[in-house]
Parts: sequence; structure tokens; C-alpha cells
Amino acid sequence: MNKHIIISVTCPVATVLLGARRERPLMLSAIVAFSLMSPFAIAHPVWALAARSTSPPPIGSVREDFSAQPHRDFANGVRELTGVVYSVAIGYRPLHTAIFLPPHRRGRNSPIVVFIHGGGWVLDPLGNEGVTGTNTLVALAARGYVVERPEYRLSSEAKFPAQLVDIKRAIRWMKTYAANYGGDTTRVVVWGGSAGGNLAALIGTTCGMAKFDEWTAGPKVVGLSAPVIDPHVTSCVNAVIDWYGPIDFLAMDSQQPPGPFGPHDGSGSPESRYVGCPLPGCRHGIVAAASPLTYIAHGAPPFLIMHGKADVAVPWRQSQELYDALRAHDVPAQLVLVDGANHMFEGVPAAAKKIQIQRVFRFIDAHSKRGR
Repeated sequence: MNKHIIISVTCPVATVLLGARRERPLMLSAIVAFSLMSPFAIAHPVWALAARSTSPPPIGSVREDFSAQPHRDFANGVRELTGVVYSVAIGYRPLHTAIFLPPHRRGRNSPIVVFIHGGGWVLDPLGNEGVTGTNTLVALAARGYVVERPEYRLSSEAKFPAQLVDIKRAIRWMKTYAANYGGDTTRVVVWGGSAGGNLAALIGTTCGMAKFDEWTAGPKVVGLSAPVIDPHVTSCVNAVIDWYGPIDFLAMDSQQPPGPFGPHDGSGSPESRYVGCPLPGCRHGIVAAASPLTYIAHGAPPFLIMHGKADVAVPWRQSQELYDALRAHDVPAQLVLVDGANHMFEGVPAAAKKIQIQRVFRFIDAHSKRGR
């Protein structure tokens, strides 16, 4: 059985769900509010100190029978586990992850792919992301991969860096519990599209940065307990795939082609809502902190960057900027620009979309071999 830490909270926490929008708890006591003051922590360090009183499990060693876990099976033998809680933090809804298990999974040591959904940091498409939807993740799992698709806090719930902290926690959670799912903690690839592409690129460029990668354990919230995460595991990955992610927010309007999106500098833009202020008026450093360009250094993992040249939501020059910056630091990187493709590679034939998916699969195969 999994080991859990339960730290009791004296104040009630109420959460409401209005339509598709998840809201913050209505009321928190003064002590809980104080515990959330740190911009880079999921919870106040007091909870981490309490959590450390219980020894965490060895890396990747925790095993549990998940046969009773809600799931659905696909014709190709892939099983999707749903509703798995990976994070419980004070004042926020529990975060869940879906896990796609490959066929013939028993006893295997499969590479892990973490897929980060898009949606402008304002919504979770719940697997309905066109070319990167559930069918693609099932096809990837069928190739022998354990695929994780975690939720993260949206910009209506918390501002950056909460989203990055959540994804890093999801990666460390998967590494801690990899033995449950037949995953190999030494072979992990991250892939994100659009807003998820921004987060994937940040994962690849912030390896080892403690301010984003703190090991914390939240207390009991709405009847759930926080899973223990091994403090020794990191969120570092072997390779990164960024599909049409926003990279340099302040340059987006000058690069934007005619279309229905923009201005990105406006107070209601997804980028402004993500960082918590209209981009031109943000305090010094806030916008830069959400850009992978800020953290690029020699030694970052290989990148595959792909973008449609007819994208009217995120200008393709965003990907060009990222590629140029990576190569300037001698980071292995590939840039693929697809003529005629709009955001999410819309506007091109299905055969052309399939070519891009196969390119991703080959990249994952190449960078998840044993010994890398």
C-alpha cells in the first residue's frame, strides 16, 4: 500500500465548482492564509517539516495494487487509470493525473512520457486537444510507454509559478511511484502543446532550481491525504518536446499575424492572466520569470520544437527564438516549421498531422533508449 502523510487542519475548507470553472476555497483561516504567502511554495515550510518526520520511500520503490483504480481499457491493450491524486495543497482542489499503461505491462521497465495539456492556462481540454488528444496518448502508450497526463492549477486559481510547481511535482510523484506502473525513472520525456509547451520548455530549462522544485507535502484537504513524494527525486527530464508554446510574451504582439487573437499585452490576455498582471505593467522580472529564455544554459536536455507557420494564436517566431537561444548555449535542438499549419496544426490534411506525430514518436524513441 502507498504510504501517506496526513496533517490535520483545524479550519474547514469549502470549494465550489461553477460550470467549467474551478474556484478557490471560499474561506481560509488566518494561519492557512499566512502559510500561502511564499510565492514559490505549494504550502508553508512547516508542512514540509512535519512531512519529513516520516521517512519517504526509496526512489521508484512504492508498489500498490491498482486493479481497483477507476480505469478504461482500449482495444489495443492500453489501460487508462483516471482520478489518481498526485497533489493536495492547502487552499486548492486536489490535483489528479491520468496514467496510460502500455499493453503487456507487467514486469516491464518502460520509459515515461509526461504530457502537459494546453488551454491558455485558463482551461483543461480534458483530452480533447485535436492532434494531441487522448487518441495520440493511447497510441504512444501502445508503443511501450507509460504516459502521464497531469492536471495543474489554472490561472483563475493561482498565478505563475504555481503551474510550473505543479508539473514538477507531477513528475516527481511519477518517479516516486514508478514501480506501480512499470515506469523507468531514468528515462523521462516531457511533451507539451501551446500553454503546455511553455511549461514543457520551462521543465527542460529549470532542472535543479529549488525555488520551483521544493519538496512539500500538504495537509489533509477535503478528506484526502497528500501522497508522500521522495525528496531525493528531481523533476529533471531526458528530453523536451515543445509544440507551439508561447516563449517570449513581450515580443508576441510584434510577431503576431492578422487574426482573431491578441493583443497579448492586454489585461485579459492568457499571458497576462498567467503571470497576474498586464504584461507591460508587470513589476520587473515577473514576465521574464515565466519565459524559458531566462533559464537556458549549457547542459539542458535535447529539444524538439514544432510550430505551424500559419499559427494565428502563438506566432511561429516564438519557437524560432527558443531554438536560437538553445543553440547559442550548445543545447541540442531541432526546429520544425510546418507550412500552412495553424495553431494545433489545424488547416493541414490529416496525413500531414500524422507525419508530425510520427516525428514526435521517433524523437521520443531516440531519447528514451537505455543508457541515456
